[in-house]
This record gives sequence, C-alpha cells and structure tokens, in this order.
Amino acid sequence: MSDVVAIIPARLASSRLPRKVLLAETGKPLIQHVYEGTAKAQGIDLVVVATDDQEVVDACKTFGAQAVMTSPECASGTDRVAEAATHFPGAKIVLNVQGDEPEMDARVLEALVKVMLEDTSDAEMGTVATPWPSDLPLDVPGNVKVVCDAQGNALYFSRSPIPYIRDAATQDDRLHPQRSLTSAAQKARYRRHIGLYAFRGDALQRFAAMPPSPLEELEALEQLRALDAGWKIRVAEVEYRGMEVNTPEDYAAFVERQKKANG
Repeated sequence: MSDVVAIIPARLASSRLPRKVLLAETGKPLIQHVYEGTAKAQGIDLVVVATDDQEVVDACKTFGAQAVMTSPECASGTDRVAEAATHFPGAKIVLNVQGDEPEMDARVLEALVKVMLEDTSDAEMGTVATPWPSDLPLDVPGNVKVVCDAQGNALYFSRSPIPYIRDAATQDDRLHPQRSLTSAAQKARYRRHIGLYAFRGDALQRFAAMPPSPLEELEALEQLRALDAGWKIRVAEVEYRGMEVNTPEDYAAFVERQKKANG
C-alpha cells in the first residue's frame, strides 16, 4: 500500500505559457524536472503525474514516470489531483506538487510529510512557507504571503503584504521589511508561501467538493476555502529559493539558472 502519494497536475492549456510542462530547453521537459525532484524525497511511496493530455502521458513514459489520465473538465490543479487520487483510496496523505515548480527540493517535501505525520492537532491540510527573501519586494501579488499562529497553523494567506507594519517610517520600509527593519522578530514574521499542499485521508475529496468561498474568490487563493471552512492548515518552515514558472520570462530565467548550475 502507498501511504504517502505525491500527485503532480500537468496540463498543456496554460494561458500565460501554453505547453509549459513540455518545454525542454534544458534538455528535459519541465514536468521531468518536477518529477525528479519529487521522486528524490524520502517518505513518499509513489509519485504520479495527473494530466488530461495523451502527449503528456507519452512524455512521462520517456523518463519512467507513472501518469494518470483525468478529465479535461477539471477546473483547477487541485481538482485534477483529487480525481487522480481516487485511484489510490488507501493513501493516508496525498501531496499536491505543482507542475510548474521545476526546482522543487526533496527536502521541502520531506519537511511537509514530516510535519503532517507528527501533527497531533488533526489538521486536515499542510503546506510550506519560507522566510521572506531579502531581495523580493512584498508588493508582488504573485508572491503569496502567509501569517501563522504560535502553533504553526496558518491564520491567513494574501497577495497583499501581511502583516502590515503600521509604524514603518516610509512605504518603502513596508514593502522591503527585510532591508529596512533590524528586529529579528519582525523579520521572521514575513513568510513567503510555497504552493505545495498535503491533504490527510479523505480531506482532499471533501475539499474538492466544497464550493469556492468568498475570500477565495476575492484573493484568487484556493487555500482560503479551507480556512473559510474552519480547517486547520499546518505550515512547515523551510528554506527554498525555487520559483514557479508561469510566464516566458519565468521559464527563460529558470533555463539560465540551470545553465549556471550545470556549468
């Protein structure tokens, strides 16, 4: 039995960067980078790609990945993961690993699995966050922020800078707190959310069956649906510098980083 299953949703019809999961300027399709990073993680019993396109299935076969076909009607990556997860009903934890995170570090996945296995609060979900990078301004909506309680549970996620520093001297101080604030406590309060999720037991199917919540629709952040429903989301603190690939510019930057890493 596979107790911990990682499912990577992958589709070709991305609006900002069509066919991005098969782009291969590095010598490997993007989805292969995600799969290989995930497969290195200890504690994951099975890694599966979930897609609605036979071309992605065929590509996965070339590097030995298992792929599951899902409906083209899936409204989101989470819906696609939920459909694929029905093939593995015995899974105790299902990970949703974004198909556009080609720099995914196995240690990040291991930290998330660990926090879910050790959690005693019966949190339905888990995710990860990293200390806010010093070179990343807070006002970029694509870089999601999360604030947590003292127990490590998420209080809120937002595309806006949270928490708000009321007493910062200037607006620039608020948007670049790591550069302008010297207090270690204030620095630690800023966390960048990484879009990686773990669902316990049947929580994934229950989540997918919920209608979108008002906060989710306002922020366009799916995880707010869970908070709106009163769920607990455990947050694992990690060190991670990888970036999502959503645009041609993101992909070009990723390719350049790969060239440097490979000499």
